[in-house]
Amino acid sequence: MNTFEFAREYVAAFHNDSHNPNLSPGEAELHDLALLRDAVEEHIIARANELVRFEGLSWTAVTAALHSCPSSVRRRYLRGGASNE
Repeated sequence: MNTFEFAREYVAAFHNDSHNPNLSPGEAELHDLALLRDAVEEHIIARANELVRFEGLSWTAVTAALHSCPSSVRRRYLRGGASNE
């Protein structure tokens, strides 16, 4: 199993709101996916800034690791003025 498949299985197995009687199964699934998205996004933001500020990684390297374009990475993840190119 490759890492993407493993991550997809983890996502499919994650159920936080599935027993909430106020939500339809579809709504519960979307809530769960949003929780995972927010947790991952928060961790990426924190870790990218740590790597740039304290370990000397450039935003170009962060961009390459995240498979994105430089301006979108800075806009999305830059916190508190860390500007290491």
